[in-house]
Amino acid sequence: MESFRAALDEAGRLPAPQAETALRDLLKTHSPLPPMEEGNLRYALALSLLHQHKNEEARDMLEKAVQLLTGSETGLALAMTALARVELICNDREKSLATGRKALALLKKHLSPNDTRMAPSLFSLSFAEYESRQLDRAEQLCLEAKKLWESQRGPESLEVSTCLNNLGRIYEEMGREEEGIAHHKAALAIRRKVLGDNPETAFSMGNLGTALASAGKWEEAAEMLEEAIACYARCGHASGNDIDGYRRNLNICRQALADQRA
Repeated sequence: MESFRAALDEAGRLPAPQAETALRDLLKTHSPLPPMEEGNLRYALALSLLHQHKNEEARDMLEKAVQLLTGSETGLALAMTALARVELICNDREKSLATGRKALALLKKHLSPNDTRMAPSLFSLSFAEYESRQLDRAEQLCLEAKKLWESQRGPESLEVSTCLNNLGRIYEEMGREEEGIAHHKAALAIRRKVLGDNPETAFSMGNLGTALASAGKWEEAAEMLEEAIACYARCGHASGNDIDGYRRNLNICRQALADQRA
């Protein structure tokens, strides 16, 4: 079993496509496995599938992992966190909320409040609460995730930038426009520093531009949306839902500026 665990750890460090192949081979060659070992393997395999956007396959694999990991509540909670995430991706919002809340309750029962393993569960549940328009709850959970990631990876990590981005969107929905803009600016500053030209940087630019437009700051918004579209182009992306949306918002800004000058 030690050789199996070593092989499992090694496979988990591979890029997602190679990890999937290695993990499927392990599942085939070591069957039958004790429930906990099979659960851990299926959890790792599900993550490799999720990273390749094979969402339905990942969901099936995680549902099996959750059934097998009942002997370890922490392991079960981590698998449930991933399952809640993929349920939300698959547009099963109510199921995602229920799974995510159970996962977080388990983690809080068995881990200290400062254990950074809770951060993904907090963040994932925050997004599901946001999608369900439970904004106060979404804000609280996202702030908790941000605090844990700051302590683990520093204040300029990509995880922190993602929390800042999501907080910006939450504050926009709450009508706290200036706070939303400030958080989008902070997220963008991190991504510019860490990633440079990157689709994620362009995404932050677009979110900031949209927030500025919502606040009626048409000139700043137009400049930021133009920069977002240009950054996407430098990364080889000329179209897509986000880019098309930013183009529409840019046209709205230009029309508003033209109306002001008329």
